[in-house]
Formats: sequence, structure tokens, C-alpha cells
Amino acid sequence: MAANSVLLIAFEMPPARSAGVQRPYRFAQYLLELGWDPYILTATPDVYQRFDHDLQVPAALADRIYRAKATDISKKIAVAGRSPDILAVPDRYWPWYFPAVQLGNRLIREKNIQLLWSTYPVMTSHLIGRKLSLQHQLPWVADFRDPLQCHYNPAYQHFNAIQRHLERKVMLQASKVVMTCEAAAQLYRRIYPMLPADKFNVIENGYVPTPLPDATRPDKYTLLYSGALYGNGRDVSPLFQAISELKQQGLVNGQNFVLKFRGSAKAEKFASDLQRFGISELVEFLPAVPFAEAQAEMMGSSANLLIQDEIFNYQVPGKLYDYVQSAKPLLAICPPDSATADVCRRVPDCLRVWQSSEIKSALQQLINRSASDTVTVPDSFSRFQGAVQLATLLTQLSSQTAQRN
Repeated sequence: MAANSVLLIAFEMPPARSAGVQRPYRFAQYLLELGWDPYILTATPDVYQRFDHDLQVPAALADRIYRAKATDISKKIAVAGRSPDILAVPDRYWPWYFPAVQLGNRLIREKNIQLLWSTYPVMTSHLIGRKLSLQHQLPWVADFRDPLQCHYNPAYQHFNAIQRHLERKVMLQASKVVMTCEAAAQLYRRIYPMLPADKFNVIENGYVPTPLPDATRPDKYTLLYSGALYGNGRDVSPLFQAISELKQQGLVNGQNFVLKFRGSAKAEKFASDLQRFGISELVEFLPAVPFAEAQAEMMGSSANLLIQDEIFNYQVPGKLYDYVQSAKPLLAICPPDSATADVCRRVPDCLRVWQSSEIKSALQQLINRSASDTVTVPDSFSRFQGAVQLATLLTQLSSQTAQRN
């Protein structure tokens, strides 16, 4: 019997191009390096919307990836390009549940799986984990990269009762629940006071160690925002206002400054705002690129930019740790009492701001300073350290199970 065999259930794995890929993929990679016996249960690639073929999975890990047929129900059943919202509960990939459970049962028998791990925000992953845990009486870790949306977003009202009911089932069955920040863990301790406080654990996201390129300095000051922008939760207006005021003061222009949005949104969505603030020539919108290329761009910028509004106070974007890896200054626009601010206080060379006046002052400070020396990147922020924490948690569960048996 393989004491260290674990089945990782994750909807998104390479070749998917998504922010959700790195956490399960790197856990699997590093658990294997740590002497564990990980297997991955994931979806067939035909369901993914975007692909990153530059991320090459090592052969030793590729042989451990098993794929169950997945379907996007919103595309399968649609009228005039739309499908009823109820069909996307718990998520639009729920048909994956049935072949995944079948495949999971086979893997548990054939690979002598002793532990289960699944990850949200695809809730179907947790429902698969719960089913397999019940059927085989196996310890199970339920990983929440973000809290359930209805816990923090008042605008999210569709089928809340169903989502909360399913989450409760997960909470009651899981052996341990893992969050990515202490604020989220505390939130769930308040939501489920009947459960032991130590059931909720924290394993942060992190960066993937990557060799830094030779120091470069762009022709003009380049502030980079890499990743998604949301209309509700990542408001760029205060930033645009600050840049507009700096332009009016003659401190920035099209020859010495550019704000780049990489893979964020289509330029036309912000065209009227940019025109209103008079900064159209200072802002660029660029298409999404593979993960490795995005990392290289972060390392080649003058500074990186993070925007995390109050609605996200209970979560920390994984992108923050990629910014840390870049060893460049970071401008973080987030509330002072947020989970993101807590992490930023530990990040070298990070300016955390929230009020409009603070944003302008921080921008001016960044632009006026000379290029700084390479920032020392703390090892504690690496995804490898997160995998070590997960291995420790899994070992504890394995020992507890052995004692009961």
C-alpha cells in the first residue's frame, strides 16, 4: 500500500491557460519531488477556452495525469447563444462529475490512493472529492482558492441557497479545508462555528522560481498590470485620475511613461474613460500571453501594478506572488484592512495605497526614483514552500487515519 499516494482533483491543468492552473499543477509537481505519489484527475482539454502550449509538463508528471470527459453545459444547451442560469449550478462544467467519479473510482483501486485533494472555484471538483471520500472512506482536503462568491459579493444572488447547501456538504465531509489567506479562514470559521477552528488551514499561493533575466530598463517608465480587470472589484478610475493629474503637471507624457494592461480587457471598453481623462496616448491594452512570457514581461517592467478593491478583502490574487518573483517595485491599490494588504506588508519594495491622493503620490515617487537594485525575493513566497505545507497536512491526515484503523 502506497502510504503517500494522493489523488489531486482539479478541473484546470496544462494545457489550459488560466490563473487557476498554477496552484494544482505546482502542488503535483512539488509533491512528486518531495517523494509523494501524486495522481491528477482533471478534464479533457477540449473544454478549455484558452491554451498555453509553452508550459511543458515533465514526463514523470505527465504520465500521472488522467482526464475525464468534460462538457461546458452553457455551450451544450443554448438558445440563441444563451443558456438558462440554473444550468450553470454549481458551475457550467457539472457534467464532468459523472465520468470523473467513474475514473476516480478506478484510480483509487488501481493506484492504491490513500488521500484526496480537490480545488475550487470549480465546485464540481469538490463534489467529486466528496463522493469519492464517502465511497472509499478516504481523508479529503478541500482547497478553496477563493471564498464562495456569495459570501463576499452582495451582487451575487443567483441560486445562493443551492450554492450554500452544496458548500455546507463539502465543509461537513472534508477532513480539512484550506484557504489561501488567514482572512478567508477566519471568514469561514465565522460561517461554520459548529466546526473545529483547526479544520480551516491556510496555504498561500506563491511564485514559481524562475531565473531572473539580466537587468533591463525600458525606454520609458513602464507600469504593468497583468491579468483580468473586473468592472466590479478592480476600478481603474482613481488610477486614471492620478495619471491625468501627473500629465497636467508635466511629469508624464507619451515619451517617458506608459501604463500597460496585459490580457485585461479590450481597449474599446475604456476608450471613453481614457479620452475623458486625456491620457489615451499613455495607456496600452495588449493581448494575453502564455505564463512564461507574462512572467518575463513582469521582470522587464519598471514596476508592476495590482488593483484589488474592497469586494475582494477576503482573498489574495495569485498574481501578487508572480509580481514578487519579478523582483521589481510593486504598486498595490487595495484597502488597508484587506487580505492583500496583509501580504503586501511582507513584500519587499511594495507601495500599498488606497486613496486617490495616495495613488498619485506613489506614482510620482516611483517615477522619480532611480532604478533600484534587484530586490531579494523571500523563499517563503514560493509555491514549493506551499507544497511542503500541503505535504505536512496530508501526512498528519494519513497518520490520524492509520491510528483510527
